[in-house]
Amino acid sequence: MKKTLLIILSVMLFVSCGEEHKAEGVVKQFLKENLVNQDYKARFNKLGHTQKIDAQQLSSMQKATQQDDALFKKPVKYGAYKELQQLLFIRTTIIQEKDTFIRTIYLHPELPDDGVVAIKEN
Repeated sequence: MKKTLLIILSVMLFVSCGEEHKAEGVVKQFLKENLVNQDYKARFNKLGHTQKIDAQQLSSMQKATQQDDALFKKPVKYGAYKELQQLLFIRTTIIQEKDTFIRTIYLHPELPDDGVVAIKEN
C-alpha cells in the first residue's frame, strides 16, 4: 500500500513539473515575440489554475496590456481562446536593467505553443 501511494505521488509530481516546465517555455516564447526590450531575465512562480474567466474579463486584460508601452510591442499577439472552465496562470517577474515588472500570465490549459491568452499587471 505504501509503495503504491509513493509511486502515485511520484508520477503526480513528475507530471506537474513537466506541465510547469512546458508553461514556462510557452511564456518565454511569448516574451521573446512581444517584449520591447529583449535584454531581460524572467522568474516564474508556481503554475496555478483559475476559476472560469469569461470573454469580457479576458478582453479587459488584453486591452490593458495594449497600454503597457514600457514593456510590450504593439499589438500584443495572443493565442486563440474559447470560453473554458479554467485557465492556467503563472506569476512572472520580468527584470530589465533597473526595472522590475510583475505580471500574471494566463495560459490555455492544453499549453499550445501560442497558449498565452491574457496578461494582468500585479
